[in-house]
Amino acid sequence: ERKRILLDHLYGVDIDPQAVEVTKLSLLLRVLEGETGETLGGQMRLLQERALPDLEHNIQCGNSLIGPESTLGRQSTFGELDASAAYRINAFDWKSAFPSVMARGGFDAIIGNPPYIRIQALKEWAPLEVEFYKQRYRSASKGNYDIYVVFVERCLELLGPQGRLGFILPHKFFNAQYGQALREMISAGRHLAEVIHFGDQQVFDQATTYTCLMFLEKAGTPSLHFTKVHDLAAWRREKAGMTGDIPAERVTPSEWNFVVSKGADLFERLQAMPVKLGDVADIFVG
Repeated sequence: ERKRILLDHLYGVDIDPQAVEVTKLSLLLRVLEGETGETLGGQMRLLQERALPDLEHNIQCGNSLIGPESTLGRQSTFGELDASAAYRINAFDWKSAFPSVMARGGFDAIIGNPPYIRIQALKEWAPLEVEFYKQRYRSASKGNYDIYVVFVERCLELLGPQGRLGFILPHKFFNAQYGQALREMISAGRHLAEVIHFGDQQVFDQATTYTCLMFLEKAGTPSLHFTKVHDLAAWRREKAGMTGDIPAERVTPSEWNFVVSKGADLFERLQAMPVKLGDVADIFVG
């Protein structure tokens, strides 16, 4: 049985509808890589299917975080916004776009690379959305958050009962104050299944970001499988890194400083000490 998979979601401002068609064409070209007339003919005879899938209902364009039924502020709704504002916000209706998936309770898998945008930058061109996120999402309720934490919360809501989420995203929320609300949600449901932490290794060639791979399970998991990567090239070749399992009860709303393998016992004892450096000193710049 084919899984219901949300391949990706597009997020942006004034996205040209042609972008959806370009995305469809790009995916179809990838499907054809390595194929020949012989292999395609064999597939069509064996499966009685067309060579290329129909992507008409797979690729969608809209703001994943705002639905058409949502309110912006106390009085305004999308129906009351002027045409230019409504076009820019581009509310997305998940129920009408994926009716069978939503009727079953949500997606089996969500895979993505959410946008990394600090709230200060977002306020400049999307003030209505910023206020809405603050009211709608727990992860945006306090502090100067980054928009990727809101995507994690929203996609957790979109997962089916046995669904699984995989994101590449900054690991700053592990320790930042603005990440506490999201850490609370993840730890309360024991959703954190696996983390591949890249530390200061740079995954993206043309951007300086400090990222991790994070996998969540909607139904919860008894333990976290944690990998710390010190050599990105070696990890890409042979998945080299320090790995270990951490019981789910040790994943709490407090800052996430996971340590496995050598030094883990010492780090746990240091964490258990009642007096921390912050209790006796003022750390102005970390």
